[in-house]
Amino acid sequence: MAGGLYYPNQTPVVLIGSKSGTTRTAVEIEATYQAEASTEGTQTFETGGYPRMELHILYTMGATESANTIQMILESTTDGTNFYRLPNDTTSTDTSTITEREFTYAGTTAAGNSEIVIGLDIAYTKMRVSFKETGVASNKGSIYCEALFSGR
Repeated sequence: MAGGLYYPNQTPVVLIGSKSGTTRTAVEIEATYQAEASTEGTQTFETGGYPRMELHILYTMGATESANTIQMILESTTDGTNFYRLPNDTTSTDTSTITEREFTYAGTTAAGNSEIVIGLDIAYTKMRVSFKETGVASNKGSIYCEALFSGR
């Protein structure tokens, strides 16, 4: 018998950008976290009560760029207005230190695609994901993000 977790219910949801069939269309990414809009790298979404989420991210660095990075933050909300950052917890000598969590990914190739998957256990009903790009000399990159919610 094979080991591991099996989730019979999986729901994919495009969060940032768009998708037609298997063709993904990204949006331009900015140097700061933006307010939510269909053309920006920020989106609020409901998790549907699923306990597991994978974020499938496509990052394309701008043409002629060489040292750009993207940053991503995840926040939860109970009311859709007040958002709370997901934390990091570091424990040393019985003391837990909590800091605001930010994921960072360094791009590898000018005008090249980077595909990233981040798996998370979640206990939130509504969340927001936001992206920004740093290190841009002249050509902004683009971002596409799709969530895959999994549960029983």
